Amino acid sequence: MQVAYAKNTRRPGRWREEAEKQSYGALNAIGGMNRSGRYIYSPWDHCLRPPIDPVYRGPCPPNPDGTDLEDVYGSFYQDGTLTINSSSPSVNTPDGVTFYRMEMNSTAIISEEGLIKERTRLIVLDRGVYVVNYNFRVPATETVTGTIALLYDREIVPAMVTEINKDITGIGQAVSATSIIEVDSDGAELILGSTAQFQLTPASYSPILTFTIFSIA
Repeated sequence: MQVAYAKNTRRPGRWREEAEKQSYGALNAIGGMNRSGRYIYSPWDHCLRPPIDPVYRGPCPPNPDGTDLEDVYGSFYQDGTLTINSSSPSVNTPDGVTFYRMEMNSTAIISEEGLIKERTRLIVLDRGVYVVNYNFRVPATETVTGTIALLYDREIVPAMVTEINKDITGIGQAVSATSIIEVDSDGAELILGSTAQFQLTPASYSPILTFTIFSIA
């Protein structure tokens, strides 16, 4: 797994262990403050909260960002034949590469909040750090040559690019990628794209395309 992609802004970290606290002058006596200064850690209520009253000992308030990121997850796949041709929806990256948007028409599981699944894209509603993975399989009798990539707001995620050069050899081929990305805007768009055109029909037990995402911070 690679730490692949992070934009300029940062989401405040979550204190998990006592050793992760940081001291800032007088705050050392009452808790720690993370680097952003947005939240104060209280040793009494063990939660992050706005720095209004640093000695407040009440219960944790609701997550200020709205969504419980520990409960954001989704698993999607293409059920049946996956067809990419010149009339398929496409997107151009800032450097001029055209990717055809690959469809995942089935959902294995999705969290109640945090994600919106559309036909050829996934909308991530909340900022945070996410693990993402995709698998792309070419049956033994098919031919595919091209690039598969994850696009974040129409930009290629560097560690989520795979090259495939499959000729008819009687042996199938699969490519996959797993990484950690930082979503730094509400409503970020994720697209799985292909530079190749094809029509692939899977074996009954093995989808052509699968995609998984879950939040970690």
